[in-house]
Amino acid sequence: MLLDYNSLLVALSFCSMGLAITFFVSWLVSRSDHVLMTWGIGVSFLIVSLFIYRDFVERYSAAKGALAFAFMLTGIVFFMGAGRQFTTNTLPVMRMIVTAAISIAMVDIPIFAGYDGIGYITLNIAAAAIMFSTGLDYWPWRTQAPLLIRLLMTLYTLTSLSFLMCAVVLVIDGSWVMHHAPSDWAENINLGMCLTGVGAMGAISLGLNQVRQTLHHKREAETDSLTGLFNRRALFDRAQKLPDAVAVVAFDIDHFKRINDVHGHQVGDTVLQTFGSLLASSIRQNDIAARLGGEEFAIVVTSDLVETAMLIAERVRLDFAEQKFISQAGNFSSTVSGGISYAQSHADLPTLLREADNALYDAKRTGRNKIMTYPEIVSIAPADQSWVERDKVDVMIRLRN
Repeated sequence: MLLDYNSLLVALSFCSMGLAITFFVSWLVSRSDHVLMTWGIGVSFLIVSLFIYRDFVERYSAAKGALAFAFMLTGIVFFMGAGRQFTTNTLPVMRMIVTAAISIAMVDIPIFAGYDGIGYITLNIAAAAIMFSTGLDYWPWRTQAPLLIRLLMTLYTLTSLSFLMCAVVLVIDGSWVMHHAPSDWAENINLGMCLTGVGAMGAISLGLNQVRQTLHHKREAETDSLTGLFNRRALFDRAQKLPDAVAVVAFDIDHFKRINDVHGHQVGDTVLQTFGSLLASSIRQNDIAARLGGEEFAIVVTSDLVETAMLIAERVRLDFAEQKFISQAGNFSSTVSGGISYAQSHADLPTLLREADNALYDAKRTGRNKIMTYPEIVSIAPADQSWVERDKVDVMIRLRN
């Protein structure tokens, strides 16, 4: 025996209630997951709209219909906000307010004017557009969880098509003035799609949130908390997928212990952060920068030419030497020494790093503030440094002990 329309509405209402409780409980467990709260609020608005709409179906009232559709559109807008919040970590409050206000006005004004059929058509078009745009908001995240994102995008697309189909049927029938809730085969399909889709989209959204949390913890485990660069473990993990031709540059900030002793560890931390920022901005997209520990850093340069690594290393050395630090113990600058090793085939990171360290130690031993290569152990810091193309940056950093 098939369920009637009202029974389907009740089923959707209770399904949504269970989903809302799940989202709110999950949010209480992890208060930092604000996407769960946004989803829960959206489902709550949907629940209210369903109970009002059920009464509207039984006893037509323009005010009830307008109120039910306002709650429904607000809930869908919160779904849209959750999608954007998931991918950008920012709730698009203004976008949500504008979207909700415009769509509700376009639906409710015709209903109160007596053209409820036009209001229904506008409602379905607005819901279809918002649902489809929500699915698109998740699409950039497909590389992180391809199966879940494709399933979610499919559900949002099918749900938006079911709303659009309702609008098309009303337009074809010329239902501009109805004075009753729409009831046709398209409405039944739409309600069934919503009953299936809301639960499925909620479950997938919870799964995606778990994936995002896992990736967040993985990034925290791989990242040096002071500089934001990769740590030693992450460097070695990523180096397993390197191409054959690669260069490694090892850096060590000169006289760093003296900086800590004279200016304090807080100043030393800022020096490390400054160098880390310079390193991150100097490498290319496929290169890797990491802090190995203390004042030791390394970059992995994926290039067929060792000259590329030489150019990057020398630019870093010169730019860091230009930084001016001010502390209570007096103004100072700092320098860095580096060593380069290179392999044209079968690159092995531990070996390259050991060779780069040997070149680095020779740079330290022969005067510091220079870059040397392995195995020749030749300084590449020329007397005329005009060959290094860079923008001269004069940065004053106020430090406190």
